[in-house]
Amino acid sequence: MNFPGSSSLLIVGASTRAAACSAVRAGFQPVCADQFADRDLRAVSEVVIKIDEHCHWLEEILKREPQNWIYTGALENRPEVINAINQRHTLLGNAEESLKKVRDPFFLQDLLVDQPIAISPCLPVDTQTPPRELWLRKPRLSAAGQGISFADSHTTDPTDSTQYYLQQFQPGIPLSALYLACDDCCVLIGTAVQFIGNRALHATGFQFCGGMTLPSMPPEWRHALGKLGHNIARGCHLRGLFGCDLIWNPDGQPGLWLTEVNPRYTALTELFELQYCLPLLRWHFAACRSCDASSAVAGTLADELIQLLKTKEKRTLSTVSKGILYAPTDLTTPDLPWESSPRQVAWQIPTIADVPDRGTRIPAGTPVCTLYGTGDDQGECLLSLADQILRCQGQIQPELPRDLSRNEVRNMLWPRKESEKLNFSGFFSSRNVSGSFLED
Repeated sequence: MNFPGSSSLLIVGASTRAAACSAVRAGFQPVCADQFADRDLRAVSEVVIKIDEHCHWLEEILKREPQNWIYTGALENRPEVINAINQRHTLLGNAEESLKKVRDPFFLQDLLVDQPIAISPCLPVDTQTPPRELWLRKPRLSAAGQGISFADSHTTDPTDSTQYYLQQFQPGIPLSALYLACDDCCVLIGTAVQFIGNRALHATGFQFCGGMTLPSMPPEWRHALGKLGHNIARGCHLRGLFGCDLIWNPDGQPGLWLTEVNPRYTALTELFELQYCLPLLRWHFAACRSCDASSAVAGTLADELIQLLKTKEKRTLSTVSKGILYAPTDLTTPDLPWESSPRQVAWQIPTIADVPDRGTRIPAGTPVCTLYGTGDDQGECLLSLADQILRCQGQIQPELPRDLSRNEVRNMLWPRKESEKLNFSGFFSSRNVSGSFLED
């Protein structure tokens, strides 16, 4: 597959650092607009425009020479902003018509009826839910788990009907699947465990706070997950990278439930890139271009990616994790040590990223930075991440006693009983046999 040469890529979203590093790995020169403009983003990006509540940042973007662009988390909830940027720049991704479908839980519910993996049942927010069942009250415009609560903790407001919906709570293990859609083809790239509301990272409620790659896939889920991605990509006319959030209940049927779809580069995309050593934004670029070409071109692209993933899976893959550390109280960041990585070592797994400037005021409950772990297996990877959490917490709150051991933090990140469930079901395999979800 012929990929583009080095060129500028505009990236817009709440946080763009991960995508900017992916752009560097893919040979692009990132130009970024986000809410943080962190130190490590400034080190890799040609230009950084800080997003604020005013629209000056948008005006600055629209003054730039026309270029290709992508968006990251939360911008899918602002189709009017996407449309405005599209007047000047060329979107490599999903625009308004696709977003209307993929972000509508009731459209997805109809689309996936009688499929191996359906979306967890959804109802209008003013519906009386069955007794003895747990339901979630979810914002229609949501990102990173913000604003989600149990339905019985709120009184319905008349305005809720347009802003919220109900989704049945599914107990189990939060997972994420990453796909690449190109014309009528869809490739499942990989799966990961998600960290949600994890107290080791000072996250609360349903806050997304990171994840960990899964080195293998139970054979019984290969076909179902592949079909899920294909149905969503075709039904919503998606192109390029997108992610599905799922819940797996090993004790229930059907076992896997979809909760929502992220129609863009996801927060865990960089983990799959680092695990497979594949520049996924190159494939995203080619996939978006293939949607304007013949189906034969798209089919060739999908086949090439599948073969590459098969080759990678035959090797011993490291497990990679990231944890988004939230501020437990209002705090002022110290000078957090980090190595300004030159572009030639962009494939190295960092220990810390999204590094704020010294003296930055961080309100309680908002992100401080991102920490990483890696290892030959799940346990080693979690211990590596636990070490980084303890080290960073000692730097941002040196006055507090260090009461927790690395094993205690590791078990807070991922309780051993959850690991046992995954091991038993074949998610964590020490050898690569037919459990590879790409073998068939």
